[in-house]
Amino acid sequence: MRENKMNNEILKQMKKIFYSKEYEYIDWMGYRITDVNKPSYHHITKAETLKKNGEEIVANIDNGAYLGKKSHELLHKIELIDKELYNSWNELFLDINKERKYPSDKLLERIFDLNNMTNSLIDTKKNHI
Repeated sequence: MRENKMNNEILKQMKKIFYSKEYEYIDWMGYRITDVNKPSYHHITKAETLKKNGEEIVANIDNGAYLGKKSHELLHKIELIDKELYNSWNELFLDINKERKYPSDKLLERIFDLNNMTNSLIDTKKNHI
């Protein structure tokens, strides 16, 4: 429970940094945040890796991505079927964090390019099941 509380606190901080009323409330994979698709915290570098490297495992802004529940679940599916695409998403998340503001037009373009690649991957997998 403590981890969830910490993640929620970091999400609140991230919302203040990255969003304001003038921007569309979408997560970092391009999906709208709603009452059903609530925000969740994604560790960019996995806890196991942090632990192995002797780093703190607690949630923080630098290692976090602001994702809706839908995106977070989708990202975990991507990780299993296309590690390169998964890594591309995480690289994008790090770039968003570096800017410390709502994603620039250049980053939004990358979000929607990766989103299209993700949708194509998922559609392909559906057709082969």
